Amino acid sequence: MGFKIIMGRNYTGEHMGLSFTQGTAHTEDAFLASRLQSKGYKVTPDESVDGEAVSASDEITEEHAAAAEAGSVGLEEMTVPQLKEYAAKNGIDLGGARTKAEFVSAIYAAEADKEVQ
Repeated sequence: MGFKIIMGRNYTGEHMGLSFTQGTAHTEDAFLASRLQSKGYKVTPDESVDGEAVSASDEITEEHAAAAEAGSVGLEEMTVPQLKEYAAKNGIDLGGARTKAEFVSAIYAAEADKEVQ
């Protein structure tokens, strides 16, 4: 899944490793998108999942939730609400996680701990 990054001004050029054209750039990098969003950039889904449009409002559809549970959607591709739901269903404590990258890291760490035990 890709992400559309909107800077908020009509900048054209290179910034943060992305090529912006009139304030808009595109990336496939979920971590970078999350990082930019935490810095105030507007980040929206830019593609579709299995031919179905991804909701820009972070709405969790039953199809997306089922795909996530089946493991056919990676953690990096999930929205923050999906990550929270995934963690709750799997008894994972997200601690003080506040960003998407922190949620993903907390889930990976908890799942790694479960495998060791």
